Amino acid sequence: MSKKKIIKSIRLDPLLNKRIESYRVASGLKEADAIRHLLEQGLACESLNVFATPVGSLIRDVMEVEFNLLREEMQSRNDELEERIAKVNSKGTKSSLYSAVMLTDLARAVVPVWKETDPYELWRYYSQMAGELQSGRSYRDVKDG
Repeated sequence: MSKKKIIKSIRLDPLLNKRIESYRVASGLKEADAIRHLLEQGLACESLNVFATPVGSLIRDVMEVEFNLLREEMQSRNDELEERIAKVNSKGTKSSLYSAVMLTDLARAVVPVWKETDPYELWRYYSQMAGELQSGRSYRDVKDG
């Protein structure tokens, strides 16, 4: 038994036509094949709508919980990493102190608002932050003031 092909015509606005043409060029398909492929993908996505069935809703809820747990874990690891970097960078060696002095002078030259700021005031502010980090305060607490 042969499958009978049905021919349909559709009207496209210029934006949708441009999108289909872009997809066709990128995929290397003929225009009709590109349209068929996009229709098949759209129908497949529509049938997988997570709100359509109770099972789909359950899967969505489970995935949302997993993503929330992953986000919390990533946030805590990010906080730990910030803490480690802050402690390493705050250690006072001659070279890092010299670099900090040079950066303070450079910042005063580059940042227009700081040109009139006393360099000793800037240095005192950042030195105090480094001292607080070395004494054991967390980076987030020191950064928040």
